[in-house]
Amino acid sequence: MKDDSTFACPHCGAELPARAKFCRHCGSSDEDGWKTESDELDADDDFDYDEYVREEFSENTVVSSKLKTWQIVVILLILGSMSLWVLG
Repeated sequence: MKDDSTFACPHCGAELPARAKFCRHCGSSDEDGWKTESDELDADDDFDYDEYVREEFSENTVVSSKLKTWQIVVILLILGSMSLWVLG
């Protein structure tokens, strides 16, 4: 005979089987006493989303297109290898 009894997780409210030892949704368990507080970080009240968007996605962002020395060396090695392979 199948036991269909359930209970609500005291932490997140998810419906769990009566014999559940932990909640598959939030991780609360018998071991931690079916915790009543969330582990999630508190939101930073000083965070300004509009300022963040302006800084990250502004049109004034400087993008350097100058190749670095190691990039030039790698390109030259690849071109040299290819020319030796073709002429080889």
